[in-house]
Amino acid sequence: MAEYKEPHQNANDEEDAHHDHHVHFPESVGLNTEIQVTKKGKSVDVHLGFLQYKHKYEITFVVPVAESSTVSHSTSSPFLCICEVKKLGDGKGQEVILQLDAHKEGLLQDKFDLKNDSKNEIYHVCVKARVLGPKKGTPMLKENIKCIAVEKDEEHDDSDWQGFD
Repeated sequence: MAEYKEPHQNANDEEDAHHDHHVHFPESVGLNTEIQVTKKGKSVDVHLGFLQYKHKYEITFVVPVAESSTVSHSTSSPFLCICEVKKLGDGKGQEVILQLDAHKEGLLQDKFDLKNDSKNEIYHVCVKARVLGPKKGTPMLKENIKCIAVEKDEEHDDSDWQGFD
């Protein structure tokens, strides 16, 4: 949990005064730089952390499901594209590479299924992220998340055309 420190009474200590305006975390809290994958029964939640609005990402993560699964889409979302699903061979599941378009602010969720034909099992995978809007900061991306494109803002036109009078 973050701790709050009382402001110092000595205003001449510029360095301490600067640090009083920030949240300080205990050393036991480490960096959360890995994509969080949790499996409950036939459902898998993939938490990506923070992404940025109007950015497109390539994301790689491991889903701990049967090695012989194949991909089938459970949604017709144009914002999620499964690029590749690879067997890991070490029995730890499958590596999924996908592209995700952060098309809206707030909580973003997209779903797809991994189907194991040999055992007639279907695993439901839900990809979740919190998307920051314009001028809300730049998020630190977790490991295996790469920004591959930025959609240009339509409000800012680089044209010299002034329009009709």
